[in-house]
Amino acid sequence: PPSKSSSAVRDKTVANRVRNSIRRISTMVFETPKEKPPKNGLGTLDESVEDSPWSQNRWRPPAWESSERRTLAEVLTQVPNYIIEKGDDGCREIVSYVNGVVMFTDLSGFTSLCEKYAESDDKPHANGDQKRGVDALTASLNDYLGRIVQDLMSANGDILKFAGDAILTLWQCEEAQLPATIDRVVTAAINVQCKMDNYMTEVGVNLRVKIGIAVGVVMFYHIANDHERHFGEAGPTIQEVNIAQSSASSGTVVISPRAWELLEQKLFSYNLLENGYVEINRRSSLSKTLQTIMDARDAKSDLYGSGAEPECLRLTQLSKVSEKEEAIYRMYTNQNVISKLDACAELRWLSEIRTVTVMFLEVHLTDENPDNHQEILDVIQLAFTIIYDQMTRMLGTINKLYMFDKGCTFLIIFGMPGKKHEDEPTRALKAADNIMKDFHTKSLQASIGITTGRAFCGIIGHPQRHEYGVIGKSVNLAARLMSNYPKRIACDDTTRTLSNLDPHDFIQLPYIKMKGVPSTNIHFEYKIDRRKDRLFSTFIPPQQIEDDGGKIIGREEEMKVFEQELAKLLIPIPEENKGPEHSSIVMKIESATGMGKTRLLQEMKNVAEKKKVRVIFAAAGAVEHATPHFAIKALLVQMFRLMECCSATERANVIINFVGDDMVGEIYLLNELLKISVGYVKR
Repeated sequence: PPSKSSSAVRDKTVANRVRNSIRRISTMVFETPKEKPPKNGLGTLDESVEDSPWSQNRWRPPAWESSERRTLAEVLTQVPNYIIEKGDDGCREIVSYVNGVVMFTDLSGFTSLCEKYAESDDKPHANGDQKRGVDALTASLNDYLGRIVQDLMSANGDILKFAGDAILTLWQCEEAQLPATIDRVVTAAINVQCKMDNYMTEVGVNLRVKIGIAVGVVMFYHIANDHERHFGEAGPTIQEVNIAQSSASSGTVVISPRAWELLEQKLFSYNLLENGYVEINRRSSLSKTLQTIMDARDAKSDLYGSGAEPECLRLTQLSKVSEKEEAIYRMYTNQNVISKLDACAELRWLSEIRTVTVMFLEVHLTDENPDNHQEILDVIQLAFTIIYDQMTRMLGTINKLYMFDKGCTFLIIFGMPGKKHEDEPTRALKAADNIMKDFHTKSLQASIGITTGRAFCGIIGHPQRHEYGVIGKSVNLAARLMSNYPKRIACDDTTRTLSNLDPHDFIQLPYIKMKGVPSTNIHFEYKIDRRKDRLFSTFIPPQQIEDDGGKIIGREEEMKVFEQELAKLLIPIPEENKGPEHSSIVMKIESATGMGKTRLLQEMKNVAEKKKVRVIFAAAGAVEHATPHFAIKALLVQMFRLMECCSATERANVIINFVGDDMVGEIYLLNELLKISVGYVKR
């Protein structure tokens, strides 16, 4: 038995510990946070923001000095602890089950923040400083998100996924540990609300937080191929945490009925909601909060052991990883991130505001066998195979996988670094149509929303746990189009206009009121009219070159050659005097991407039209490279002005009148190309 002296020492130690803890909590939970925006404003590049996780030195195990080990360390920041602990299970397509507590942290204001920073860089701030564009935006997002993630990881939470401006966190535990775990999670949620809700940024955007919490078994559906792996969370617990988050308002924490049953109710003040969920008030019992924080700090200190640095918030980052396991983790990581890491580049250079085409695609799951998880997995895997094949062809990127009540949703981006093309809207719509056709043959149903616009694309999160994400109005709109117009391909007017697809294939959709979408916006369903006499199957080539009106510089040599050849074309020469030197002229302009070919064509067009020469223009993108005779067909359509015709018969009459009697006998050769029906005429 301990002596009286040792007992006295222990009592004194406990007393000091309680006193210090009360002092900490009084400023952390029960007083207005003093760290509301620092003087320089949230998210600036000022290194004086000491409490920002991104302004501190990034933790790295000291043994990982080589570039290969640094790359592995970065890969581990891209995947949750759940995946790292799972390791190589020998099976790619599986359903796994985890017991624990789930928190859904929904952040509002990020889209407005992105729009503010995307405005003109010349516009000064209220404090007189100039905007610093994407650098300041990246810092703002990650300073704010990093502080929230740090609080969640400090409470032993596992960040499963960043869903745009939301965070899904898991606390794994056994059934017997659920009461203590839910106490810790609720306290962490209150801590986040006290510190990070109602946060005014330097550009005048107020960031808000609402949190939902649920308890139970979480199902994970894993899908894969030889190149990529994805996982989605599902089950009643995920449904309950979604309901809890939806029931919460900004600045509140709402928990599910079962979580409320396990919580130490008398130590928290609360409000019962009509749907049975419970809203936890921010200012709860001092004694309970004190005990929970003390337990959390004890668990943290014991978890990492004496050999770990205190800055390391993730035990999994200390794990030894085999080459096979590293290959698996890389497959769970966004390929844009992998390409940067392999090039030994800093991930911060991935962050940018760029124009992208966004596709949200929901695969509908049937209600026949909701408990047959293997059957559901087979459906999701089949859908993933079809989608991935189309993305490979059309150069889209699968960014995220989400699981909801009756569907599985894929977030797909066109226009990512390394896959940028001018015809992203065309690629997205054609990919959506092909997916719908393939789904129909496999008895699958889907809803698709597609938008085009500027969005923030880059790394979001905490130095020890972050992902590649996309945030912006166009992302939100695509999700809402998918949800509000089921079993269709719905798109915004920008995507329709930029696609150059047949206008007859777009049907204006009825107006539906959607959050954050002006009533003046019009949306369309993309539904191809598959008549056999269609002139073009889908893509309508542009019929003119847009002139930017600027003066061309540095192309005097090329323009001189063009004007000389054009002059020869305009010299009237009798037919009997024509020789080989008077044959048709063909000029080819070839250069690397971005060297000004289109601008040179603009200038040639302007010069020719000033000399009263008719210019026929046609263009084809890489997506049409497999269509036979597409370029010559586009030229003939313009030459004959066939786009003004409404039927195959009308097109045939126009061509006959154009070519005259001498060539009428050969018009039948154009039947298949121009979708006409002219019989063979023997001379």
